[in-house]
Amino acid sequence: MTSIPDHIIFDILLQLPVKSLVRFKCVNKNWSSFVAHPDFIKTHLDRRKTQSLIISCLEHQNLHTSIIRFFSIRVINEVSDIELSASFPVSFDSYHVLSSCNGLICFYGSHGGIHVCNPATRKMVTLSDRSDADVQSSTCGFGFDTITDKYKVVKFFKPSGVDDDVSDSLRLEVFTIDEHNSWRTVRFQPPFRFPHRQPPVFAGGFFYWISDSVVDSFGFSIISFDVGHEIFGVIRPPESLWRKNWYLFSLVELGGELCLVDLDFDVVEKKRMDIWIFKGNVDCDRTHDLWLRETIIHPSESIDCTLPVAVVGGEILLHGYVKGLGELNFYDPKLRRFRELEIGKVSWQYFHASSYVGSIVPVSNNH
Repeated sequence: MTSIPDHIIFDILLQLPVKSLVRFKCVNKNWSSFVAHPDFIKTHLDRRKTQSLIISCLEHQNLHTSIIRFFSIRVINEVSDIELSASFPVSFDSYHVLSSCNGLICFYGSHGGIHVCNPATRKMVTLSDRSDADVQSSTCGFGFDTITDKYKVVKFFKPSGVDDDVSDSLRLEVFTIDEHNSWRTVRFQPPFRFPHRQPPVFAGGFFYWISDSVVDSFGFSIISFDVGHEIFGVIRPPESLWRKNWYLFSLVELGGELCLVDLDFDVVEKKRMDIWIFKGNVDCDRTHDLWLRETIIHPSESIDCTLPVAVVGGEILLHGYVKGLGELNFYDPKLRRFRELEIGKVSWQYFHASSYVGSIVPVSNNH
């Protein structure tokens, strides 16, 4: 029997969805080597342009064990199709789930334990971490380094016993998922505080978070961290926000872009949300600042308890309760209308939603 040329097998496999590839890895060693090859994984990911959604929810089983479940959602013509992608047992804790990056999701516990998983392949790894007793508070970010083609976890923390008023109490460590799998300390100047406690947002090769201003004329600043070169920078916020209450601001990633969400409006205007989209360029020496604003106004109800978490088909997905709708609602910027994302009878008390592209990216280098 004539064998099929490798390049034809390669092209056929590229057309298949992730589920099929996971199954076909078991067909024979040759196919398995194709699917596991870094060039195939990258090419397959590059062709996966259709954005869907992923929702994670936490269920406590007992005083020792919890289950984190991931549900993928496809929205076609305003109809949603939801299915369980994966479930992972974890230690009993409350967890922060970060937005998906190339199909991988990082989540970490309030009392320690950092995990990276791929819901599509149902694989998870737990990263080595320092003892909980050594850390007063911590927050993590997860992103991809295009220079090395490696995934990195950044962790900001305060060592135990250090006073909050100490200006240089914040520490930063970086974990690169590779054959070394170890933490490195990154030193930075000038020192800054991280009062928001929000995880840094990853967009376009940079981590971002809100900090006390390091420029006297601003009430706050946005700090950037280049994941590849591991260099810090400062972004000026929109001038109209300099004197507002920045504790009511949040950073999010929408469609691959950094966005600053402003909910600092008076009682009458709680129906309003401003989304400032960063269109500038961040480099080592300076920042060319350019922000574009998208304003969302609900005709009757408050939306000050919501946040935009994804863009799907030109619509913005808001996570947070809106009276008369639900916990997940789409806003159409063109039609200026809201609609609830129907997800059936599934109900969760704790969940996180973000955009998602399924992939076969491995969770470790030891695949």
